[in-house]
Amino acid sequence: MANHSFFSELRERKVVQAAAIYVAVAWGVTEIVITIVEQLFLPQWVSTLAVIFFVVGFPIAMFLSWTFDLTAEGIQRTEIASGRGRASIALSMMLLVAGTAGLFLLIKPGIDDQQGGSDDVFIMPNSVAVLPFEFSGPDPDDSYLGSGLSDELRDQLGRVEGLGVAARTSSIAAANKGDDAKSMARLLGVSTLLEGSMRRNGNILTVSVALIDGETGITIWNEAFQRGPNELLFVQQTIAEAVVRSILPGSAQVVVKAATQDPTANELIYLARGYFNQALEREDMDSALLQRAVELYRSATEADPESALAFSRLADAQMFLGDIDAASVSAIKALELDPTLAEAHSAYGMYLFATGNERMGDELQRAVELNPNLPDALSRYAFWYWWNVSPDGVDLLYERALRKDRLNVARYAALGRYLALQDRYDEARSVVDQMVALFDGPAAYRAIAEVLSLVGDVDHAIAWTIKARDLEPGNPLHVQRLAEYYTDIGDYETAQALEPDLGVGLLFKMRRYDEMIDKGEDLYWNFPDDLQLRTYLAVAYNALGRFDDALRMIRDTGILETIAVALRSTEEISAYMALVDAAYGSGEVEHAKQIVQSYLDAVGVDKTANWWVAVQVACVYAILGDDDEVQRRLEKALEGRILDWPPILKDAQCWKGYADDPAYLAVVKHFDDMRAELRQRLPDTLAEHGVSLH
Repeated sequence: MANHSFFSELRERKVVQAAAIYVAVAWGVTEIVITIVEQLFLPQWVSTLAVIFFVVGFPIAMFLSWTFDLTAEGIQRTEIASGRGRASIALSMMLLVAGTAGLFLLIKPGIDDQQGGSDDVFIMPNSVAVLPFEFSGPDPDDSYLGSGLSDELRDQLGRVEGLGVAARTSSIAAANKGDDAKSMARLLGVSTLLEGSMRRNGNILTVSVALIDGETGITIWNEAFQRGPNELLFVQQTIAEAVVRSILPGSAQVVVKAATQDPTANELIYLARGYFNQALEREDMDSALLQRAVELYRSATEADPESALAFSRLADAQMFLGDIDAASVSAIKALELDPTLAEAHSAYGMYLFATGNERMGDELQRAVELNPNLPDALSRYAFWYWWNVSPDGVDLLYERALRKDRLNVARYAALGRYLALQDRYDEARSVVDQMVALFDGPAAYRAIAEVLSLVGDVDHAIAWTIKARDLEPGNPLHVQRLAEYYTDIGDYETAQALEPDLGVGLLFKMRRYDEMIDKGEDLYWNFPDDLQLRTYLAVAYNALGRFDDALRMIRDTGILETIAVALRSTEEISAYMALVDAAYGSGEVEHAKQIVQSYLDAVGVDKTANWWVAVQVACVYAILGDDDEVQRRLEKALEGRILDWPPILKDAQCWKGYADDPAYLAVVKHFDDMRAELRQRLPDTLAEHGVSLH
């Protein structure tokens, strides 16, 4: 029949119906298989095999449907009813191929959800992530026990040679514990997970733990303990030994001891660490929490005077509290007790850093060598190396710290800052993207905003800071940060509305020197050791031609001696430049040249476009009279995305001879134009983020 088409043939042979039934059955069975594989922790190749079976079976099923009919007399071979038989068969085979490909694409996402993306995730071999232990009990004040046990296990396991440990994973790990084990392992980049729960009821502690294979999701070891309060140390040691046996079977490695062998000291360390971590998570570094941590760590050292780890942690807490002398005593004691302890070298290195001792780098490097799993030591050494040796390779150190502490937002912020300050803006934005994907909450939003401000996206930094403010409306630090960002983009009116009583720093950036000096001099009598305050005052004095006052403000800080030993902070270099500028402005030109030349000989200079480096170094060469180098540095500054501080660029004495220089004026215009552009696009940016300042 002329009108007996190919598609009529398909209908008569019931191929279309068979295809629809096959796809429905294949889809349903595949979903069931995937669910069973996940819930029973079966190998992933079972899901893959199911997909391959149905895809390969599709053309076979369609060919059988075309060729045979199911009748009352049984299965019979069909006859070709169309005169286009051969063409129909050829076309049917093409449709089968296309249908097979389509079915594969339809089913494949189910497998991709289970397996996809693994190729681009770095998994540390023989590694474990200790997730924050969940705590449940009648007394919420006991919650420190769960976090304390998991934190101490991380540190204890981190000192085992050959075992990779993802260090403190912070609260974000707890928020993600609803994810399946395989996803969590990939997120943390580890091969194994250790998770647990803890409960104290009266004098009985119940601890349940499970060690889970990150590739299959299968529990490879679990245990439940019921012990008295003085036996928690035994539980910790038992867990640590079980983890090492499971991940490093046959290894001769002996599990290192816990921080202390005294049960009382152990619980004090748990509690102290809880207070210390809380203090660090707050932007204003809560001194009351730090003081409590110091008291508890000190009590722990009294309970166990042989614990080097307790003394090293006491030193760290004292350092953050600002008690440098006490920190030195504690760090030295830790080294006496155990000269091979990485934490002791890290704490002592920070003491040397705070006092400007040239041996600081050696101690920090030694800490990294003794324990490559210690993120704090890696980050501290990275910062020192960057400022005092070379920026080359510093990103690798920060990345190592991040891999060891993958869910600590501070590690991402440190890497992002480095990349931004080294003109690697796209890489810094990539770090921001990771932070946005992984973290939530005010602390994360502040960190995101900081990195964005360093790549020139101050409008987006404002948006993220507003998000932080909206989550913590009672925290004045968010409003202060907003006022600073609005000042940076030149919107002084909004900054003033946010902070009616402008602080010294904002008045400084606005170049309102008389008001700033009045307020700063009052503060100076109460805080004579505040180097940043002294520097602000010195720069303001220089801008107003009060060079003797500027010299008086900086000379007795010992900044020249400190800079000659090591670089430690932007505040110190700013103070140094204020001193040089004062000497130059007062007519002590040769003295100023001598100071800057000795600085260049001892330290050298970076070549980034970051204005803080490019402009400051151009100022140095202006004092030396090297106009060619001034021009090169100013040209480099035009590539920078970090907003300048107008007092440094517009009012420093070194620029008096360049007031009409085209290169200098181009740099001034470059940053003024950046501010104008940011102000113009800010309303659209806030709308994009769905936030409002008011």
